Amino acid sequence: MNKVLNFGGERIVVAQVPESEVWIPRLLKEMDTNRKNIGRSHKIRGRWENSYLKEDLVPTIRVPMRFARNLGKEELGVLSVILFKPLPFSSDQFPPFWFNLAQGGEETGLHDHVDQAILSCVVYLDCKEDSGNLFFRMKGEDDLEVLPEVGKMILFSPCLRHGVRQNRSESERISLAFNLFPFPLPAVDL
Repeated sequence: MNKVLNFGGERIVVAQVPESEVWIPRLLKEMDTNRKNIGRSHKIRGRWENSYLKEDLVPTIRVPMRFARNLGKEELGVLSVILFKPLPFSSDQFPPFWFNLAQGGEETGLHDHVDQAILSCVVYLDCKEDSGNLFFRMKGEDDLEVLPEVGKMILFSPCLRHGVRQNRSESERISLAFNLFPFPLPAVDL
């Protein structure tokens, strides 16, 4: 069952991706098999913030990404497109999807995803109790906290500032995050 939360006038959709007991183990195996091929963009507080793999190495990402695209249309009325490569007019060398790998004691700082995206999404692949809540922050509002659970997806506006609390468990927290883009895509200068 999907739940739509209102946070300072912004809607956030929380849903369970169907058949997560099937596709999550497959995706985790694909990711683990290809850890040596992970690309990384930047460190924050000594932690690699995003871990990138090419789509052909983790083809199961298509399952939650398609679900998110459809969920955005059904729950928010937003038409979007999934991309597996950087936008053609972007200087970014990495695809618009990534894994967040957080060991015990690590957290993800406050940030947003405003660059060209129309929706942002995170889905939890492996997390234990106390592995760190996703939180949203907005001036004039108390932080909104979302408890991580395997298979749970959170879909939100890319302009919403968010972060992840410290992983206080002894296990690695693994999530897949990605951006969806407007349909049709903005025209490139011709």
